Amino acid sequence: MKRFRFLRLLVAFVFIALLLSWTKLDAQITAKSNVERPNILWITSEDNGLFLGCYGDKNARTPNLDSLAERGIRYTNCFANAPVCAVARSSIIMGFPAPTAGMHHMRCKIKLPDALVPYPTSLKRAGYYVTNNLKTDYNTRSFDKDIWDECGKNASYTHRKPGQPFFAIINIEESHEGRIFDDHYGKAPDNWDPTPKTAADGIAIPPYQTPTPENILDWQRMYDKIADMDSVVGKALKELEQQGEADNTIVVYCSDHGGITLRSKRYLYHSGVHVPMIVSFPSKWQHLAPQESGSVSNRLVQFIDFPRTFLSIADADIPEEMMGRIFLGDHTEAPPETIFLYSNRFDEAPDTRRGITDGRWKYIRNYEPDRARFQMLSFPMRQAGQRAQHREFLAGKTTPLQSAQFLPQPSEELYDTKKDPHEVHNLIDDPSTAAKLADLRKQLDAHIINTHDLGFLPEPLSAEVDTKTNQTIYEYGQPEDNYPLREILSLATLSSNQDTRNIPKLCQALRSPNPTIRYWAMVGLRVLNQKAEPATQEVEKALKDTDPGVRITATITWGNLGHKSQAAQLLLNEARAARTDAQALWALDGIKYLEQDEVIKSIPADEIVKGNYSRRTYEFLMAGRGNLSLP
Repeated sequence: MKRFRFLRLLVAFVFIALLLSWTKLDAQITAKSNVERPNILWITSEDNGLFLGCYGDKNARTPNLDSLAERGIRYTNCFANAPVCAVARSSIIMGFPAPTAGMHHMRCKIKLPDALVPYPTSLKRAGYYVTNNLKTDYNTRSFDKDIWDECGKNASYTHRKPGQPFFAIINIEESHEGRIFDDHYGKAPDNWDPTPKTAADGIAIPPYQTPTPENILDWQRMYDKIADMDSVVGKALKELEQQGEADNTIVVYCSDHGGITLRSKRYLYHSGVHVPMIVSFPSKWQHLAPQESGSVSNRLVQFIDFPRTFLSIADADIPEEMMGRIFLGDHTEAPPETIFLYSNRFDEAPDTRRGITDGRWKYIRNYEPDRARFQMLSFPMRQAGQRAQHREFLAGKTTPLQSAQFLPQPSEELYDTKKDPHEVHNLIDDPSTAAKLADLRKQLDAHIINTHDLGFLPEPLSAEVDTKTNQTIYEYGQPEDNYPLREILSLATLSSNQDTRNIPKLCQALRSPNPTIRYWAMVGLRVLNQKAEPATQEVEKALKDTDPGVRITATITWGNLGHKSQAAQLLLNEARAARTDAQALWALDGIKYLEQDEVIKSIPADEIVKGNYSRRTYEFLMAGRGNLSLP
């Protein structure tokens, strides 16, 4: 009886505590709702760099954005942390770099811990009506449209309660790379216009691209699509006025990353990460602006700054995990000294790159320098200009700068983007830049350590953790035993140096009980190609490693050492036995790497395709590496 009475009292106590907690939260929301706060309209466009009239581009037809810049603040140093949509968007939604939570592989759809809260949730708790029209693409399955009050083509801030402040995203797809494809999965894309409106004679292409008619035509169509994008911006701003909200709304415009022709989207160069950004304040909220209307700001801004800034303006609680700097409003913080940039697997191309920029200087570390810059991705090769450049390369008609896209990349790159805006003159060996190089190397390592970058986990291992255990990748990567990041980073850097004197250290690391250490040791041998011959015994032993990422990398290395046909067959067996798309993709990519297409010709797809990206790689191999008009 006493135990029963105690249980009743305990239940009553818990109920009262929860009731008080809910009441307190409701009171906080009500209190904040009674304080007038600005609306925020965030307009994003896809895949365009600074190709706007207000940024000095004479080919651009962008009157609406030019007008917005005249009454707003135009930023010259805004950067996407990643040069592709899903990874950039996953960084924004959480307010920290995507690799911090393992969200760095394109459309990896991983699970996140419940404790990590996306910024729309905080806005909703603060009383804002949040809408997203329309993309999500957050590289996680933990949330999607459910974090918004409305999400989709018909999502609108006009559906909120009377007097409720809103945060609304309008995502414009008109400038996406797919809009200039001449072959979109076997057919011309929707709304295809064979006659561009932009004149060809005013277009100056970068020196790393070939001036083929196909490429010039792609540029013409790109400008046409940017003009279409600007028209949608105009409609969004007009609707804001018609709804009587223009005087209550801060308008932010930016693109989701750079793009879209060869060596822009998917690359850490300014062409891939440097984006336009304009912020306009109505007179009512002008006190939140960092400077006067119609001005230009050279402040460094990165995408992970956006959530903390929006939450600060909205007077919402800011999760402590968010790492950006507030750049607008009453609580503006000092800008970062440098911007952290990252790329891993984009589409079906595994790779590991990290970069850093202070707006002028750019340092890039390519941790897999044996990979070509351009990895023959099926999606961008639907662009006629990119296919044409590859044909010119195969015919021996390209300059060294134009050929470089299809050749192995250097371990390190250093550019002065002020003097060399196209980033084609690598200053890595220039004695006059030695001090700058040393400083940027140190700062890049600090970014990787301070953000607890999980991007050095081999993706097959990450996929196994995510799908076969009760842990998230984020949780797996916290204990030092699982993920000794300083040791991993040191080894990855050593491995990328392509120095045969490191072979004894790499062989020693292959005996580590940690699979990520073993993986980077094997990458170090792989990048040496045939020069890894002194480690032949260690490589052969690693063909039976318990970790799929180590095993696959060892098999590719075995092929480099003169056993290509055997290695390709082992990789095919690996693809058949794969339990995840990542494992199958890596195995198939190894066959592509070794240029052993014939091994796969007679294999039914249903034996090896485990998901979207292994399918794309399979199709590429089945079509033949020289036939780039893929099905």
